[in-house]
Amino acid sequence: MNTRIAAIITALIGLPAAVLAQAANPGAIPGVRMQDDTRPAGDLRELKVGLRAEQMPIEGYYAFACGSNGGTPLEQLDDWTGFKSCARDRATGLYEVYVEYDDEGEYLARMLLEVFGEQDGRLGLRKYYGTKVAGHPVVLSVLFDDAGVAQSIRAVTDSRADLDYRRNAYLLRVPLMNAFGSDGWDCAYPPLANGESPIGNFSVKMRCEKMVATGRRMVLEAHMYRKAGQTGYDRAGGGLDGDFFSQGRWEIWSPEYRPAP
Repeated sequence: MNTRIAAIITALIGLPAAVLAQAANPGAIPGVRMQDDTRPAGDLRELKVGLRAEQMPIEGYYAFACGSNGGTPLEQLDDWTGFKSCARDRATGLYEVYVEYDDEGEYLARMLLEVFGEQDGRLGLRKYYGTKVAGHPVVLSVLFDDAGVAQSIRAVTDSRADLDYRRNAYLLRVPLMNAFGSDGWDCAYPPLANGESPIGNFSVKMRCEKMVATGRRMVLEAHMYRKAGQTGYDRAGGGLDGDFFSQGRWEIWSPEYRPAP
């Protein structure tokens, strides 16, 4: 058998069930129960608020580190139980642990691309790359209290992602609002701060909150505008792609916990 064909067959057979399931339903949000879905599910994949650090799943996760509120991972950790090695999150007072999904799906997808080539994206394999929520690359973390109980799961769109992903990051709220019901959200639309400006005539700045049927408090944020110093042009006056701030943020909170004011 041709070695290239053998590699393809091996990769296809070895694709994780989650990858194949998402291929059949690309709009699905892994671990999120949709309105018409009665199957039991955790808060996000197997992660759940209310679990202790030692109860949190290990299989399927790697690259444990201290989190930085959607930013670059900091000190490396062995697993969830090392949370107290991290500095407290300034906004919440909790210990934030960064984590990534197991990269088996990405590894196999890239293997197929090496065999076939990108073919103008017709293989549709980019959806399997990295840690994602509803197709958006995210920085994922879990926040623990002093007793080691998970009080929040946080997903912030990854500012290191390709430009196309980053341009649409503020749209993360759309599939999540659909998943948890479009009604009942308490939304605020703060004005742009000093130095912030629209992109042309367009800007988005919103924060929405809702208690969902599972008893969780969901918080969604969407941002799309230019920050201070961003103009869309370089020093020579040429267009500067990516010179804007686009971000989506999703936090799942235990209903009993509220960050200190």
